[in-house]
Amino acid sequence: MIIIDSHIHIGQWSELFFNYNSTVDEAIAVMKKAGVSAAVCMPADNEPNEKLLKETINNPNFKFYFMAWINPDDKSLDEFLNNNISQISLFKIHPSIQRRRITDDSYSKYLQIASEYKIPVVVHCGRWQEIASYKFCLEVALKYPYLKIILAHLGGDVPSIYLECASEVKKPEYKNVYLGTESVREFKFVENVIKTAGAEKVIFGSDYNLCLPQTFIPIIENIDIPIGDKELIFSGNILRLLATKV
Repeated sequence: MIIIDSHIHIGQWSELFFNYNSTVDEAIAVMKKAGVSAAVCMPADNEPNEKLLKETINNPNFKFYFMAWINPDDKSLDEFLNNNISQISLFKIHPSIQRRRITDDSYSKYLQIASEYKIPVVVHCGRWQEIASYKFCLEVALKYPYLKIILAHLGGDVPSIYLECASEVKKPEYKNVYLGTESVREFKFVENVIKTAGAEKVIFGSDYNLCLPQTFIPIIENIDIPIGDKELIFSGNILRLLATKV
């Protein structure tokens, strides 16, 4: 079975994660050990987009898809996107770290770019509901009907939130909204999410370098769903989204 880790970080974090740093070579070793065939990589929050893109995009030792970190306060971001848009597979928006909702006006032009170029957008959804609630992402989905959005951490990282989120994203008006499994631990509730939202809505991710794919791959492997659904979650869904990029 092909496994793509659709949510990994490489590089240095800020003090948020004690300046922890990891290298591309370390990421490759971890992915190969876990049986991962390819990975969607993004910078940690203190790692420049341009540096990581250069280190990964044509790496001869592993297949990476690059996800650009969208920080509206990054003065180099617009030029970076303009120069490299053809090599960028996804955008990442982290409301909690940037301390602003995805509905903030500062994100509007980047959401418009993603919609125009059919670039999927991964959005951190967490427990900080005032800033990082999945509900703000659903507002964006209605505003940009062609934008493909992946709600990280199943939309909220705890069962009470992500079970509620699963019931929402299965609605037809959210046909372009998906759920990422990164760093979610509770296997039985992951199964419930898949059976509620549908396997075609769920995308595997580990949240490396903060977590390990070997920790989370067995969750999908061992839950009670058909093998075809597992194939969609591990690789089929993300490959379909990547194939739509202009």
